[in-house]
Amino acid sequence: MSGGKVVLQTQAAVIGASLGGVMAAWQLCRAGVKTVITSEFPWIGGQMTSQAVPPDEHSYIETFGASASYRVFREAIRAHYRAQRGFVENSTMTEGCNPGDGWVSRLCFEPAVAERYFRELLQPYLVSGVLTLLEHQGPIKAKRDGRKLQSVTLADVDGRNIISEVHADYFLDGTDTGELLALAELPYRLGKESHTEFAEPQAPESTSRDDQQPVTFVCALRRHASPVAPIPKPVEYDFWRAYILPKYAYPLFSDYLPGHEQFSSIRLPFFCAAAIQGNFNEHTLDLWRYRRIVAAQNWRGDLASDVSLINWAQNDYALHPLLDGQDKNEQEVALAAKALTRCFVHWLQTEAPRDCLGEEGAGFPELALATDVLGTDDGFAQQVYVRESRRIVGLQTLTQDDIILQQGSAETWCPARFANSVGIGLYNMDIHPTCVSGMGTNAAVRPFELPLGIFIPADADNLLPACKNISVTHLVNAATRVHPIEWLVGEVAGLLAAHCLQTGAAPVAIFEAESRTRTFQQFVEDHGIPLHWPDDPDRVKSITKPTAKQSVKQAV
Repeated sequence: MSGGKVVLQTQAAVIGASLGGVMAAWQLCRAGVKTVITSEFPWIGGQMTSQAVPPDEHSYIETFGASASYRVFREAIRAHYRAQRGFVENSTMTEGCNPGDGWVSRLCFEPAVAERYFRELLQPYLVSGVLTLLEHQGPIKAKRDGRKLQSVTLADVDGRNIISEVHADYFLDGTDTGELLALAELPYRLGKESHTEFAEPQAPESTSRDDQQPVTFVCALRRHASPVAPIPKPVEYDFWRAYILPKYAYPLFSDYLPGHEQFSSIRLPFFCAAAIQGNFNEHTLDLWRYRRIVAAQNWRGDLASDVSLINWAQNDYALHPLLDGQDKNEQEVALAAKALTRCFVHWLQTEAPRDCLGEEGAGFPELALATDVLGTDDGFAQQVYVRESRRIVGLQTLTQDDIILQQGSAETWCPARFANSVGIGLYNMDIHPTCVSGMGTNAAVRPFELPLGIFIPADADNLLPACKNISVTHLVNAATRVHPIEWLVGEVAGLLAAHCLQTGAAPVAIFEAESRTRTFQQFVEDHGIPLHWPDDPDRVKSITKPTAKQSVKQAV
């Protein structure tokens, strides 16, 4: 204790209990490293839990393309539901057991189930004393001496009262925003890099740090059998009801949303009439089933009503960037994003056209905020959904040319390979209309590998990225920000710190020496992380579905 604050000394400190942060702490603890992890929000797990976003995954996820522990997690979520009394597998939107039968993923489920899983994952290490969890605390200060980060000071969630000061041999930035990079005053990238920097085909002529992906404040809506009272009209409602999305020229509150090509649009119905009438085999893509996490047809009788998470294009907030903006700070942007979602909910309840159901009139009064789903009393997520972070300037940088499918190429597989790969990923380059240019796209990419150098800052010796803050460009972040890859990033960061502590070698030394790189790659592979994609996509489809290495199974 020093001046009313608790001073802790540890081997590794994970600042931020994001999805990547949790997995970094888990791998550190498995390696026997004395670890501290901090959490600002009641739930740990970031985008999977406190931000209330079902997993965004690639099409091969059922057989390959993720770490062993991620695939064990997916099996555990399904096992949880199968064990519930009254649960039946009536999913039709995707193959396999999908509790919410949403079509954004083969596995849509309640965030609370994932949060419980993460708590159980860390509990043995909390009991043994290997892990210390500092809850309801966030970083406000970082002390650095040259290339070495010495300590991080943490305060309560309001930032008013200093609670802890953590000293560590290694720090891992597990915040969703790359907060440690800013607090330590280290170089970082944010927003869009210019075309001259990396010659990316879709990069703008000039750098724009403000041209970030929008944030979204997710809420949960339940569909009732009869009308319920709408929420009161928010003070911001008239502004958002009349708002026209720049460059797209359609009302934000509508059934329009951005298309795959820049500044194009498509339309999706709010509901599928046939599904509402009980024909669950009707596969029309509607917004309600997009991120549905509770599907009534997957429960016997009247045990459940549909619940969907509202993370649609209609409540993306892009008026101001979340990070380092001139007009609003992070807290103000988050509040403004929450107000937008509240306005959209009121519009859905009172003014949204019902023509998708073949009915006249407006409003869906049968929709109400589900206040028992997200660990809050208002039906909103605990944390705003963050798509883009501050990113380290690493020894390597993954760019659009590394992952993009070349225009006109007949080859759709051709994995992007790196000799020093420490993991693999795959997801479209999914950019929501950004805060300055309004540019959005959803471009196909080829399977890619994550080189070791994107995990190692060029200007720091003992700080590692463990979330969306690896050394990638704005364009590539659109593909690496999703759940399986953030999970992988956290694991690799934790393993890298553990390996450095065990061997006494610095991260840069592991990167520079080929023999040390190979040793670390073997270490990563031994912990259930595949390093390379197969040459033949048919081999991915035919890989026997493993439950992971026995060591990972036992640890989980």
